[in-house]
Amino acid sequence: MYIYGGQINSCENTNQFISYDFEKNEWALVRPKMEGDLLPIDSHTANIWEKEENKKTMIVFGGFIGGTIGDYSNAVYEYDFEQNEWKTLFENKPVDAIEITKTTVPQGRMSHAAAISNNCLYIFGGFDGNTRLNDTWSFDLVEKKWQRLGLEGFVPEVRLQLCSLIF
Repeated sequence: MYIYGGQINSCENTNQFISYDFEKNEWALVRPKMEGDLLPIDSHTANIWEKEENKKTMIVFGGFIGGTIGDYSNAVYEYDFEQNEWKTLFENKPVDAIEITKTTVPQGRMSHAAAISNNCLYIFGGFDGNTRLNDTWSFDLVEKKWQRLGLEGFVPEVRLQLCSLIF
């Protein structure tokens, strides 16, 4: 089991990466390779992506950026278990709320739902600090491009917190 980030007290997040070995019943601090630093986030999602046959990575999206920043992330990170390395697939990019209907990138958010299917990360809803969202986006993990999905049929009502979707 792996844990990335989280809130460590009422006003501080961490970017620590920790693993738990079930056989040894032991926690360990993981020190992966990465250019730059990961954001100190909480209320993000982490999903396993089967990138290739017998090669799985972990995809982390969004969350609340703690500390002195106090903002919401739309960054996408990938952790390679074999290489012990983080890669940034999409840098955190602020989105102007006024231009949201024209943007090709989702707002930063926390407490959203996420799932991976057919090499795409899908996200739904969440909270951007002002609004409970009910939009749906896909991020092509190979091409590294976002797409806002038009919703048809039953559209879920907005929610403050969501559980991850499971396929």
